[in-house]
Amino acid sequence: MTHRLLSAISDELDRRGHLAGSRLDGVTVGESAVLVEVTDETGSGAEPSAGLAHRPPGEVPELGETVESLLAPVRSAGAGDDPPDSVALAAGVATLNALSAPHVDWRTGDPMALLDESVETVVTVGLFRPAFRKFDDVAVRVVERTPVGDVSTPEGVSLRTFDPEETSAAMAGAEVVFITGSTLVYGGLERYLAAAPDDAAVVVVGATASGLPGSLFDAGADVIAGAHVAAPDRVRAAVADGDCGTALHDRGVRKVYAAREPPSTIRLRSTP
Repeated sequence: MTHRLLSAISDELDRRGHLAGSRLDGVTVGESAVLVEVTDETGSGAEPSAGLAHRPPGEVPELGETVESLLAPVRSAGAGDDPPDSVALAAGVATLNALSAPHVDWRTGDPMALLDESVETVVTVGLFRPAFRKFDDVAVRVVERTPVGDVSTPEGVSLRTFDPEETSAAMAGAEVVFITGSTLVYGGLERYLAAAPDDAAVVVVGATASGLPGSLFDAGADVIAGAHVAAPDRVRAAVADGDCGTALHDRGVRKVYAAREPPSTIRLRSTP
């Protein structure tokens, strides 16, 4: 279960003392994203940080007023209890990301723009429309829960879509697999990680996937491509305005990633 991955992140933060030692500074729920801001008081000085997550459809439930209460949906889901409200779970994921932010050895860059020239077949779990302009001379297979309609791609990029039941066929022969971080909210991440070919480079992508990466590496991911909230005030306003994705990157969110091993060894080029 994907929720076990979230529980593992929570447990690691708890083991390090970052749950009990952190206070909640604020929660902003927009139409497309959730922003959680915290301050870690476990060190020599208070250290504020922020985390984002994809906001799924649905009414906004009453959210907790402490770090512990925001994480309750993550813990109940990991324990196998009744599925939590998806928006509440997204707020819990954003909380994990906020708590994790100061403790991840992030590198600046976008792995979607770092495909090795030898790569010919790419799978994306989730439709990353803006990313297609970063690809060149590759076959892209998209696994998506809902019909995608007409998708424009650059010359040299071929596109074929699959539904989740066709994941095995989509994954066959893939050299690089990009999985949307929103699977941490909707579920299915572990299943997609397990379906990826053993010799493929597997990248979990998106602001939702910005927690401590160890449990995702253990489950089969090679790279976690998350987001760093560099300007919380600007991002808070952007989330309230309904921004997401590229629009957030224009308003104070920086693309970052952490790799299980040097990217040059897994069919991605290294950043300068």
